[in-house]
Amino acid sequence: MGIVYEGENAAFSAVIYEDEVLELRQYLQERSPETLKIDFSECDDIHFAVMQLLLAYKKNYEIEYTFGTEKKLFQKVLEGFDKSENHCS
Repeated sequence: MGIVYEGENAAFSAVIYEDEVLELRQYLQERSPETLKIDFSECDDIHFAVMQLLLAYKKNYEIEYTFGTEKKLFQKVLEGFDKSENHCS
């Protein structure tokens, strides 16, 4: 399992594939509207579907990210997401 959930904290490790999407969606639904803390410091990559779920949650609620020392592509996307420019509802 690439994601470990503990309350409002979730730690992502290795590569997170699309088979984690349903469990992540359930976690996000159960935790909303809490501020979540997602630790990517041990994560190498995430599937785009996982990224979409995180961005959708961030559209309405808060997520605090922790990243490792090496900047990954998914980090650039998550940090560059501006929820004020997202016009879907």
